[in-house]
Amino acid sequence: MKKNLFFASFTMLLLLILSSSGCKEKEDLKDRFFSIEEADMNLEFGSTPENKIILVKTNLSLNDWKAESEANWLFLSTQEDASQGASLKISATANTSGERRTAVVKLLSPVQNYILNVTQYGSSDIVLSEDIKVQPSGGKASECQPGQDIENTWDGKFSADGANPYHSPWGKSANFPVTLEYYFQGGADIDYLIYYTRSGNGNFGEFDLLIATDEGHSDWKKYGSYNFRMQNAPSKITFKTTQKVTGIKFEVKSGASNFVSCDEMEFYRYNQENTLEKTLLTVFDDITCSTLKEGVTDEQINALPDYFVRLAKALQNNTYDAHEKEFRIREYAPYSIPEEWATKLMTKKYSNLDNPTGISVQQGDEIIVLVGDTHGQQISLQSIWESGQEYKQTNVSGEVYFLSPGVNKLTMRKEGQLFVMYNTDLTSPDAQPIKIHIPMGSGKVTGFFDLKEHKTDEKYAELLKKATHKYFCVRGERIMFYFHTAKMQEFVPNQILSAINLWDDIIGWEQELMGIEDVRPSQVNNHIFAISPEGSYMWATDYCIGFVYTYLNNILLKENVMAAKDNAWGPAHEIGHIHQAAINWPGSTESSNNLFSNYVLYKLGKYCSRGSELNDLADSRFVYKKAWYNMGDATHQGEDTEIHMRMNWQLWNYYHRCGHNPKFWQTLFKLLREDRIIESDPGAAQLKFAMKASEAANEDLTDFFDLWGFFIPGEDTIDQYGTWKYKVTAEMIKEAKDFMKKFPKPKHAFQYIEDRKAGDTGLDTKPSDTGYYTQFEGEVKPISSNIVYSVSGRKYTVENGENAVAFELRKNNAEGELIYFFNMFSYDIPTGVDLTNTQLYAVQADGKRIEIHKK
Repeated sequence: MKKNLFFASFTMLLLLILSSSGCKEKEDLKDRFFSIEEADMNLEFGSTPENKIILVKTNLSLNDWKAESEANWLFLSTQEDASQGASLKISATANTSGERRTAVVKLLSPVQNYILNVTQYGSSDIVLSEDIKVQPSGGKASECQPGQDIENTWDGKFSADGANPYHSPWGKSANFPVTLEYYFQGGADIDYLIYYTRSGNGNFGEFDLLIATDEGHSDWKKYGSYNFRMQNAPSKITFKTTQKVTGIKFEVKSGASNFVSCDEMEFYRYNQENTLEKTLLTVFDDITCSTLKEGVTDEQINALPDYFVRLAKALQNNTYDAHEKEFRIREYAPYSIPEEWATKLMTKKYSNLDNPTGISVQQGDEIIVLVGDTHGQQISLQSIWESGQEYKQTNVSGEVYFLSPGVNKLTMRKEGQLFVMYNTDLTSPDAQPIKIHIPMGSGKVTGFFDLKEHKTDEKYAELLKKATHKYFCVRGERIMFYFHTAKMQEFVPNQILSAINLWDDIIGWEQELMGIEDVRPSQVNNHIFAISPEGSYMWATDYCIGFVYTYLNNILLKENVMAAKDNAWGPAHEIGHIHQAAINWPGSTESSNNLFSNYVLYKLGKYCSRGSELNDLADSRFVYKKAWYNMGDATHQGEDTEIHMRMNWQLWNYYHRCGHNPKFWQTLFKLLREDRIIESDPGAAQLKFAMKASEAANEDLTDFFDLWGFFIPGEDTIDQYGTWKYKVTAEMIKEAKDFMKKFPKPKHAFQYIEDRKAGDTGLDTKPSDTGYYTQFEGEVKPISSNIVYSVSGRKYTVENGENAVAFELRKNNAEGELIYFFNMFSYDIPTGVDLTNTQLYAVQADGKRIEIHKK
């Protein structure tokens, strides 16, 4: 009995302990919480490998909750970090089965359990009715390289794979026009054609397209004129209506490097059997599949291919991720054709990558692109990646995929970020925005920042944080940054507005000098595309400018740009190379662009201008007897840029800063676009520049350009980005001066103008005592009657010469030969100057010479 009593007592004690423990556990859990969003309880994955992060609101430790699933294609991991707290990462492997598969994920905790239903769709079950390729039955070329005749253009083999293309004869210019004729026995219906380049010599430029309909394809009729702009990318011509033809002829008038080549020429007719699009339009409002029809039923949705079922349900249930949706469904604006405007405005080619998608792809990815009304415009996708052996650098062209209205199914040949290529005539009424949808599961959203659309630094920081690709794009009004994401996260994780606005302004200031406000942005609106190569330093070329990625902190932080004179100067110099062609000729290539650099410094308002002191000009002209083309000590490609850059800047200071002709440079650019400098004749080029400058100023600038060494006969060679024959004759000089003298003389001797003085920020030369630009403004101040000079050896010292702009040593009298000049009150005349029979004169701002008497 005692034994039974003992067990009874023990049992009662154990129950009391357990009861106490249970109460304690409930007490401990009273303040605990564990929850997820209801929207996260039903998850859908595409067929490609994909990760999803489920945020968990909890104050439990990671050890107190877990996730599990029996599906061997799902991988689960619980994680926690300071920024987003606890979360569950669900990773799905690729589903190549073509069938939809489902799984359950259990999320377990002492507070609350959740069941997550997971669906992964199979690889695309979308079957498109492809357009029908029409094979030529024969053809003929007017000339060819042996073994590279026209039949190579319809063999289905590309030169990138080792096949031979068509090519005009090597070693000599093509005999233009080169004709390529394609025959279609019995006639064929053609809706469009695609020309594939070999990306090199011979890419088509201008050509006429002719069509034959007669049996012998001999009666050719012109269909239209085209220009493929010699670009390293395929080009497409779509006929307005189906053409029933027996022959198609290309009369090629120009080609890259004066050759003609063609890798493949493909002809197509539309496939009229397109049941998929009809089915989609029973569910979606339009073929971009971005909104559902009102009242659409589950039955209608489930009748679609799986790919579109997922899309429709995401729209129906409002589970289409907002960040994904922002970049997957967009309207793309038209942009101008950079090749055409580079020719018209005499610039390097701006970018054609104006329309980023914010979506990246991998090689082999299969994507769907849903295209709305194209308004008859040609559009395509281009995948941009990088290349390089010594160092990596972003390419500015890549694989091109033509797009048609409706459903496009594309297989990516290479990895990269996708850009919509939509370049057209902006004055056309058909230049309208085009809506494109790249649905979920097609590529990976990395995003981009657009100044006009996203507006704030806060939005930029959000988008940059979500970026998944190596490069991140920022689009301003005039410039686009396409820089290393990691560098942007390092240097500017939270702010971009100051940088993008600054560089938009810098490009805008350069464009302002060019006088293109009548066409930009109404007719030309392309951006300058800035990339961040992993080597080199900084440079400019067609389609892009480069700033080495280690330098980006000096580009992306305005305070860094402003911290040193060269931080703005260098990039402005490179951008100036893009804009300088109208005012440039060999011997000036590394200085004429510095007109823009000095203007940028002026507009930034902190640093003084750059370039040599004017006494370097005096030495070059009167000691070393140099002309314009070879003056000074060559430092950049055979040119003394520090001397040369001062000439253009003097013109700006006098006409713009002093207000004597505020449209001078704009007018000069326009005149030189209308009557262009011939690069191959630098002697004639410099004289044309002087004549056009006089025309733009409406003043005879003979004295100005004479001091700068323009009117010195001679023959020589110039080595600058090539070798050029330089020739200036007495007859050429007379012709130029005769043209210039029909204009009135300027009111000032502004060949002596200076804009730098002691105390200027960034001053890196010895400042002059006379000729400051304010002396050329307003009423001219007369030179003091008490002006005198003294001489000690070869040192001339002037007293009371404050109102002079320079001091000249001339032979015999004021009209005599100019022997030397200086703009200091005390100056040592170089030993190479013959002072015999010279007289010293003070030059007043209005050009009057006042004889200075010896003290």
